[in-house]
Amino acid sequence: MIIKNLSISNHIETSFVKNLYIESFQKNERRCVDKMIKLYDSETPFSIVVIIKEKQFVGFLTHWDLEDFIFAEHFVISPEFRNGGYGRKVMELFIEKTNKPILLEVELPANTLAERRIGFYQRLGFKLWSTIEYQQPAYEADSYAIPMKLMSWGKLEVEKNFTKIKEKVYSVVYNV
Repeated sequence: MIIKNLSISNHIETSFVKNLYIESFQKNERRCVDKMIKLYDSETPFSIVVIIKEKQFVGFLTHWDLEDFIFAEHFVISPEFRNGGYGRKVMELFIEKTNKPILLEVELPANTLAERRIGFYQRLGFKLWSTIEYQQPAYEADSYAIPMKLMSWGKLEVEKNFTKIKEKVYSVVYNV
């Protein structure tokens, strides 16, 4: 299995990412797909990586290099590969490839699926910052903020540096 940067000139790769992004994330949980591709194709710290196994697209991950840490924004495994251990393998490869702490947002543990996602990241060594109140800002003018929790991997003291971390994420990732 390999993780590689999305090749915008490869129509098959780009279509895979666009379609899976729209299918997997509700409108309020994502930016406009064309804006996402433009961000990736510009001089920003934003990356889109695709996961490929034996010439099949397994999933993708979007992330931001925010100097002191990596902000993992969207991670999804294609439905036909789910529950096969691919998510764990991909995150382990991603953690291995990065040399910085990782921060991500997760849904509030209000249902079984959200609790399973949190457990997935905890088994990989991520810490849930359960006492911190956080909201994912609205991606678009016609969407709304979503209450979330933050999780981190590596040496990132989220509680101690929350204001600074939040300001960095909000200004760079969400442009607010």
